[in-house]
Formats: sequence, structure tokens, C-alpha cells
Amino acid sequence: MKKFMRILVCGSLLLTGCLGAVGFAQEKPAEVKYYYDDNEISPAQTVKIAGDYDVVFFDEYHDQSSIHQAEFDFFKALYTQNPDMILSMEMFERDVQSVMNEYLQDKITEEEFLAYSRPWDNYLPDYKPLVEFAKENSIFVLASNIPRRMAAQYAKTGDFSLISETDKKYLPQKHLVEYGAYYNKFKNYMVQGQDSRPMMMTPERIELFYKAQCLKDDTMAESINLFLAEHKNTKVLHVQGAFHGDEHLGVVEKLNKLNPALKTLVITPVEAEDYEDVKNKYGEDTILLTFVRQ
Repeated sequence: MKKFMRILVCGSLLLTGCLGAVGFAQEKPAEVKYYYDDNEISPAQTVKIAGDYDVVFFDEYHDQSSIHQAEFDFFKALYTQNPDMILSMEMFERDVQSVMNEYLQDKITEEEFLAYSRPWDNYLPDYKPLVEFAKENSIFVLASNIPRRMAAQYAKTGDFSLISETDKKYLPQKHLVEYGAYYNKFKNYMVQGQDSRPMMMTPERIELFYKAQCLKDDTMAESINLFLAEHKNTKVLHVQGAFHGDEHLGVVEKLNKLNPALKTLVITPVEAEDYEDVKNKYGEDTILLTFVRQ
């Protein structure tokens, strides 16, 4: 399971532009399988189970084409069964919500959308299908994340002193940095492979990165919660990097604390070769998606 964390910093923090260093070579998608309560289930059964939840988190490894394809297929099928739903995305940030809205409403061109929405490097192969399907079907897309520049500024100092007054409106109303299971998972990842890294991760540096990770989680959780407060009985599909929701930590834990009444389901990717070793660490309200890393 060490491979599980490999995309964490580049895919989840995005603090120093390291996403661009990740290779996004797309090959023919490998087969994925879904498991619920240690039983293999079909994609249709996965969608049926998801229909009983208010918020469905589809966790991903950002560089795995098989997961992206499964994510897209799930989105389309979920919409067919639950047309009163929205798509929430880690990959777009609060300050580009208006740009997203204008594109979905055909008020700007795709070229303008790409120029002003700061899409990830792998947007075209992996996230464009989601956005275009949403556009074609008048599905709202929530740009849920904190602007990258703010997370990067916060990671430098551990406070908001470098964040401009103009940007502070994008901060979450509640920001909690807790030191339980999520922190231990984060810290363990950050100290792996220290000898091969050009820059050692000191305890102080790990602390700063962890606080920035929590800021991103708080923002995404709040974005979802605020939307649902104004749009009752709307289902949310939120797509995000796997670390943000594994074991119902990160964004999932934050959202559950903001609104304990919400029913949340997490679709978590695990490598097929690791399934037997890790399946018992996942509890209720989790569907495991197995894949073969490419």
C-alpha cells in the first residue's frame, strides 16, 4: 500500500506546482472492479447503492486512466438514476466559480474557459469529459477547492499573513487542524523515502504542509455543505484525490462534522494486488474499486 500515497503531494496539495511534474500518459484503461462488504458488485449495483446517500465521494489517483474512465461512467449512470444532482470537483477552485458558470451556460468559449479557470495539466483527457457531460445535461459544477496560491502561501508561514484581503473571502469559515489518524497518515507519507528526496521534510515543514492540507479539506467540505444548505434534496458527486477521502478522513471527516445528518459514501481505489491485504481496514459506507496500476 505504499504506492497508495504516491500522488499525495502532487495531486492533493498542489502547493508548489508539482502537479506538472507528474506524467499523465494515458494508455488503454485496465479493468476495474467494485467491492462492497467484501462482495464483488456490478457498476449498476454500485450506482444503486450510491443512490441511498446524500454525498458520494469518488476518490481517484490522478494519473490512472482506468479510474478516470470508471469515474466518468459512474457519473453518467448516477445522473441517469438521480437527475437532481450536481458535480463537485477538487480540480477547480472557489475563485473560478463564475468562470465555470459562464462556460456551463455557453456564455464563454472553451478557449476562454481554459484560459481563466486554471485547469489541471490532465484536464483534457481526464476532466473535460465530466465537465462536458455536465454542460450537455445542465448539471451544476461546484468549484469547491481553495485557490492554490492561498494554500501555497499558508504552507509558507502556517498563518494567513501572506493572504491578501481580497482572497480572504475564499477561506473557509471553520478551519480545524487536528492531530489524530489523518495527521499520522499524512506524517507517515511525508517521511517515506527521505533519503531519495532533494529536500528533507523536517517536522516543522511537515506541520506546515499538513495545515495546508487541512485548509483544502475544510474548504471543499464547506463548499459542499453550503451548497446543500441552499439546495435541499440534491445529491452531490464529489471527485477528489484518494488521500482526501481514504478511510473517511480528510474532506469526508470534515463534512461529517459540519453536518452529521448527511449520509456519505466513499468509493476508494485500491490496487488489485493489495485488495486482500487492505480490505478489512475499510468500514461501512465504503465501496472499494480495484484497478491495475499502469
